[in-house]
Amino acid sequence: MKLTVSFFIVVSFSWGIGLQGLIIPENGHELSTAGAGIAGGITPGLNPAMNISKHSYFQVSLNHWLGDIKGSQTTYHWGRKIPQAISIQSWNANDIQLWGDNPDSSPLGTFGVHYVSAAYSISHHLNTPYRFGVQIQANYTHLYTESMRGITLDAGALFPLNSFITTGAVVRNIGYEYTNNLRAELPTEIGVGMELKLPYKISVLTDAIYLTEGIDIRMGFRTHFKWLNIHAGTSIHKKRAAQGMGFSFNYRQWLISYGIYSHENSNLGLPQFLDVRRYL
Repeated sequence: MKLTVSFFIVVSFSWGIGLQGLIIPENGHELSTAGAGIAGGITPGLNPAMNISKHSYFQVSLNHWLGDIKGSQTTYHWGRKIPQAISIQSWNANDIQLWGDNPDSSPLGTFGVHYVSAAYSISHHLNTPYRFGVQIQANYTHLYTESMRGITLDAGALFPLNSFITTGAVVRNIGYEYTNNLRAELPTEIGVGMELKLPYKISVLTDAIYLTEGIDIRMGFRTHFKWLNIHAGTSIHKKRAAQGMGFSFNYRQWLISYGIYSHENSNLGLPQFLDVRRYL
């Protein structure tokens, strides 16, 4: 049966979204830099080799992705010397129209797609000047009458070269998924990046990520002021070009981040992510 739905357009457009790991930015900061920041050490979604954090925190993200796909993520981050994080992420799209093999004036009905994942990340210096980290994630997807479950592993490292230059490397999506008792190998991603800290509390981010469809170049920047900070970035690939921007506001024990993402296909909507963080 032929399914004419916007979800499949999104699958072909985005970073392996849907039935192969649903690789979508996890929070507003990632979205605002268009996925740049492998060497930033901020979030395991970019690199599980996280930098030391002064405070533990609890964060909730409310997300609106391409093609009216909505989701949320809840994260708990703790550990000063050994940063660790647990997160639960969900995505869904409802009221997707189902069409038959022959064109008709009305759809046969509607259905939905649902995705949920749970991840654990840990980072350690391993008695070196560098940082290393891993993230293990289990996921489950249900689309119409089909379902898929799997497990993936990400591994990364940060290499501080001096006080203002840090390089990073990451390997994502090592694992497999099962559907109808068939095992499917996932497309592995390999990325390298650099963070350059400039005067006036500005960092420049540059990444190169090898995908099965080719090289993705990402560039961005973020500021490091006390209360209000700005993030922006761009992603360039032979099949697409996209830009992101956003801000974060930090006051006492609260941090609010917002990111927006634009691309050449306006029919798929304008993704927007909102994060609310409480430091403990």
